Amino acid sequence: MPEELNFSELRKYLQGQIDMGEADLLFDEPWTLTRKKSAVSASRPSNPMPQMSRPAFTPPKPAFATPAASSAPFPNSAQSAFQQPASFATQAPTQSAFQQPAPFATPAQPAAPQPRPAPKPTADAAMTIAPRAVKKTTAAYELADSLNAFYDALKTDALYARAANVVRYEGPEHPRLLILLAAPKPGELTGIFFKSPTGEMISRLFASLGYAPETLGITYFYKDAPRALSPILLASLRRMLTKELSFIAPEIMITFGEPLFYDVFSKGKNFNDLAGTALDFNGTKTVSLVDAYAMTSDKQLKWLTWKVHIPRSGLFTAK
Repeated sequence: MPEELNFSELRKYLQGQIDMGEADLLFDEPWTLTRKKSAVSASRPSNPMPQMSRPAFTPPKPAFATPAASSAPFPNSAQSAFQQPASFATQAPTQSAFQQPAPFATPAQPAAPQPRPAPKPTADAAMTIAPRAVKKTTAAYELADSLNAFYDALKTDALYARAANVVRYEGPEHPRLLILLAAPKPGELTGIFFKSPTGEMISRLFASLGYAPETLGITYFYKDAPRALSPILLASLRRMLTKELSFIAPEIMITFGEPLFYDVFSKGKNFNDLAGTALDFNGTKTVSLVDAYAMTSDKQLKWLTWKVHIPRSGLFTAK
């Protein structure tokens, strides 16, 4: 029977390696040395499970310069990687060990002057809107210096570009009464209006008030065949009438018909309230009456004009 081997010493060695305490060290010759049992190993079970513990990391303290360290040319090989070498011993102790200062400090340069920010606009300046410049062109008729030059300039205006003829004023210079009609009637002969039935009726009407037929004149708001007029065209016609009146210079202008009243004075006034009253059109005394063509054959309208509208104005006096 083979001899049994005694592995008691080997078992003790391995057991000691597993349960090694902090106070004992084992060398390479475990067969002749024995270790003392520590209090930690005595309190543990005979065959404990190995416990792995992570050592707590503590940042190394900054190194301070010493005469011996400053004279050593090379740092110790066991020195921690996080420890500052002696060449940086002049830094402050409170500086972190992970911050590497520059080996040679340069003098601080003065800061460049910052540009002064622009002043903020005030509330009034921010809310103020610059007026928009409107370029106004001067029409050719506005530059006319006589009545004939005015009519010649109208022929070149876009409003009368397709007009076959621009009807001109008929009557004396500076008439006492200026008859203003909307537009020439189709087939009506111009230049002899006061010889027509409507012209003769108007002449007799005002002759009864002391106005001789030769003191009456006539012109038209739109000086071509009747057509629909937009608000823009009406505004142009009002400017043309103002320029024309500056040359004719009548004492009183009389408009006939409700539509013509609104064309001349726009929609801001009421014809039924202002018919026969004394009005003003850009410095010219004006009276608005009912339609002259309808008055020619309607005796009621003649009576309304004679009894109500004409006395209401207070402008018609015989001379």
